[in-house]
Amino acid sequence: MRISIQGDRGSFHEVAARQYFGNSIEIVPCSTFDMTIAAVKERLASHAVMAVENSRSGSHPYNYTLIRESGLKVIGEHNLRIKQNLLTMPGQTISSIRQEILRY
Repeated sequence: MRISIQGDRGSFHEVAARQYFGNSIEIVPCSTFDMTIAAVKERLASHAVMAVENSRSGSHPYNYTLIRESGLKVIGEHNLRIKQNLLTMPGQTISSIRQEILRY
């Protein structure tokens, strides 16, 4: 089974896809949510996994619109608990950190 996701391998979308469908799936990484939907419509993937909301930024109305306009159907829901950590060099303290760069 080929599953399209927005993002690269190792992303939270891949984690959610593997938790939902199992580890034997093949991931089809896509740069955008539009491409994630297109991969299914063009039969490059049988299913897509995409976020429609999260606790950090709330609802993703654009993704709801994409799904609705695509003609594809939602077949399930998966809640993924995300726990992140801050890594530093040995000996560094929290008070010495001046900038934090995040990539989602």
